[in-house]
Amino acid sequence: MDTGLIMQKLKELDRYLKQLERYKGITATELEINLDKTWIIERGLHLSIQILLDIGNHILATEGITVEGYADIFIKLTELGVLPLEFTEKIRGMAGFRNILVHEYAKIDLNKLAEVLNTSLSDFREYAGYIITYINRK
Repeated sequence: MDTGLIMQKLKELDRYLKQLERYKGITATELEINLDKTWIIERGLHLSIQILLDIGNHILATEGITVEGYADIFIKLTELGVLPLEFTEKIRGMAGFRNILVHEYAKIDLNKLAEVLNTSLSDFREYAGYIITYINRK
């Protein structure tokens, strides 16, 4: 496992989260009016979610574990003892949200975008904490 790579990714995540935190409290109405803010938040969340997935996939690959879909990364990390089940149940929807942000399968729901921004940034930090604990155990 390349802990240097993981720590670099966690540092990037922290940087992205600090930027996103500047927009906490924003509403869907504000996002409807201000496309610049919408794009900033969409991209920031996309990159942050991608970091979670990249780190998880790196850990799993190191253990010889492969996954079929992004949501499976969180499940396999739970089975490996990296993430607690309750946390995985809370965060695994981020994989699907990432796909919506990237591929725009449907028009992005601005209420959902605001909700994730306003309620889920702490989940990203909690994930980072579990990763650091796992690294320290190894």
